[in-house]
Amino acid sequence: MRYRSSRTLVFHNDGDEFVACNFLTKAVFECSPDLLDFLGAVADWSDRAAIGEQAPGYSEDELDETLAALVEMSALVVEGSNLEMREDAFRRHWKWGVPAALMHFCVQDPEYMSLNEAEDLQRAAFASDGEIELYSLNSGRVDVTALPEVLSGNSLLQLMAKRRTQRKGLAKAVSVPALSEALFAGLGITGTARNAVVTLPLSMTPSGGARNPYEAYVFVKAVDGLAPGIYHYSAFEHSLAKISDASPLLADLVGGQEWADTMPCMIVLVAHMDRTMWKYSDANAYRVVMIEAGHIGQNIMLSATARGMTACPTAALSHTMIGELIGLRNPAHAPIYALTLGFPDAT
Repeated sequence: MRYRSSRTLVFHNDGDEFVACNFLTKAVFECSPDLLDFLGAVADWSDRAAIGEQAPGYSEDELDETLAALVEMSALVVEGSNLEMREDAFRRHWKWGVPAALMHFCVQDPEYMSLNEAEDLQRAAFASDGEIELYSLNSGRVDVTALPEVLSGNSLLQLMAKRRTQRKGLAKAVSVPALSEALFAGLGITGTARNAVVTLPLSMTPSGGARNPYEAYVFVKAVDGLAPGIYHYSAFEHSLAKISDASPLLADLVGGQEWADTMPCMIVLVAHMDRTMWKYSDANAYRVVMIEAGHIGQNIMLSATARGMTACPTAALSHTMIGELIGLRNPAHAPIYALTLGFPDAT
């Protein structure tokens, strides 16, 4: 068996000591100068005997315990292990450097709060700091121009004003036409254009560099004409392909939010960031990809509103579970945003 120090460790000074974080596993641990030296000594693959020579002063048992502990905390990687494969995939596919990777991977699969816990946290914030201002006023400013009223006679803005997130659904199936419209509104490709190098898809939402980084997967529980299961949406072909018969609880896909199980289906937006990395090496493009999910989601929500439905968005995702269900292997492919689709229960 051979070991080497992890290639996805970052370190920061926490005042009294250095703290290390492996952003692929989210393992965090204190890192003494001695441990830094130890990890530096095994930067390349080394067997146990070689490590004992590079880091003298350990008894046989102490060395075994140290190696086991460092593997457990993701500081050391075992040759042929799952972590080695994840690191190799990261190095092959991720083009936006460590700072963006630290953000991207460390926020996946968090421990979500229950509704009661979230409300208790708000009460504590209110008791401690009072209510924070949620909008800013121009009242009291000297040079203020009142703008014309906009809703009357404007059907688009009237539709937008009706949009609401109503997180309780009726036991009523969604129709295929309604699902079709929602998918097309968010991701449908309306044509193509060509720049100096490649042909690019055109859609109804803006895309940084026209890189079209999102794919959609539909988790179907109750859609008229579709068997329950998981479907991939092809935006170019405007079609659904069933990829799995699995029917997980929708709540399990969104961090245990129980309201999701009242909805008949869920659309999950999965970013293929390598499409954007192909053109943009600047990690600022990561931010652009995240913004694009909002454009797509808003179109899906407005399409649902036009049919008297509700599309409820959430970024509280069970990333690993979703990835396993749809077969994600590339670390530059990740679920980012989800929207349940259904009919609101007004009771």
